[in-house]
Parts: sequence; C-alpha cells; structure tokens
Amino acid sequence: MADFTDIISSYPTSVFTVVLGIMLVFWIFAILGMFDIDIFPTDGGEDLFEADVEVDAEMPGFIGLLHTLGLTGVPFTLVISIIALIGFTISYLISAWILMPVGSSILRYLIGSGVILGSIAISIPITAQLIKPMKPLFVKHYAPSKRDYVGHVCVVTSASVNNDFGIGSVETGGSPLQIDIRTPEGETYQKGTALRIASYDPQQDTFEVITEEKFQQLVS
Repeated sequence: MADFTDIISSYPTSVFTVVLGIMLVFWIFAILGMFDIDIFPTDGGEDLFEADVEVDAEMPGFIGLLHTLGLTGVPFTLVISIIALIGFTISYLISAWILMPVGSSILRYLIGSGVILGSIAISIPITAQLIKPMKPLFVKHYAPSKRDYVGHVCVVTSASVNNDFGIGSVETGGSPLQIDIRTPEGETYQKGTALRIASYDPQQDTFEVITEEKFQQLVS
C-alpha cells in the first residue's frame, strides 16, 4: 500500500493523479446536477464535442486538431477523463517497474517527463477508439424553429392571400406544413402562387410572404 501511495504521489504519475482528482470532483458535481457535462466550451458556434459533425480537414486551431485525432463527438470532459485514466495506468506501471529503482532524482525527472509525453501519446488513439461507440449517445436532435422557414418557398393553398388572411404550404422534407401567411399591405395573390417567406411574427404566429423578385432584392 505504501508503494502505491508513493508512486501515485510522485513524479510523473502525480501529474495524472491530479488530473484524475480534478475530473473525479467534476463528475461528482455533474452527477449532483451542479455542473453541466459540457462545461468546457468550444471555439466558434458549433459544439464539436457533443456531435460528430463534418468539418474541414484543414480546420485550424484546437478543435481541428481534436477532430483529426478522433476526439470529437462526446463531451470534452469525458475525453480528458479517459486520457487521464489511461495515462495514469501506463505511468503507474512504468514507475513501479522502471523508475522506482532509479536513484538519481535528475534522471527520474528526465525519464518521467518522457513517460508523461509517451503516456499521453499512447492514450490518445486508445481514447479515440473507446469513444467511438459512445458518440451516438451524445447526438442531439433539435426540432426546427418556425424562424427556420424564413427564406423557404411557400405555395398559397387558400383561395387567396392578403394582409388579413392566407394559408400556405411549405415543404419540410416530409409532409408539407400548412402555415398562416400574410402579404405586405395592398398586395394580394391567388391560390397556387409560389412566394418566399420573408419574416415570422411570433406574436401573431404568422409569416409574411413576398414575391421572388422582392426577396432577391431583400437579400442582395
């Protein structure tokens, strides 16, 4: 028991011991609901740790490196925990079998630094393989917002549409969605006219529709 305590509290294993201790505290608080599992944010607007999304292979920065190494698709905290656990195990075994007999402190630190780097290098591909079957568990499916239909083509299905009344149909990839539509004041269009959704009014729960020509002028 004394040897175990000595090894985990001495360099280089102590580095992984500290990281594991931090992650253990994090997971305890996460289980208690005090921390969010995705407490570590990502760069940019996309959360690459939650979902295995397609990105450019030349994407610069830290996230691009993680994607190249296969470490995206699950919460980053889980990735760090697995790397730390594997690194701890490798470092502990090497320390117990090789470093313990070494008497020179300087030599121990030199070898220990190499052990840390080597343990991390070995842990990364192992972690990438271990998290592969976990990725589907962390994919989030979001219901489309009504604002997502802005810019879509809408076909008038009521007899006509004007500033006071109108029904239109929008393709959603499945069954067409019937929505309440309105036109700018003074404009009226007949059934079957294809228009573009220009905006959504959440208070009235209606969509304003305009002609293709006006829409192109709006976005240009």
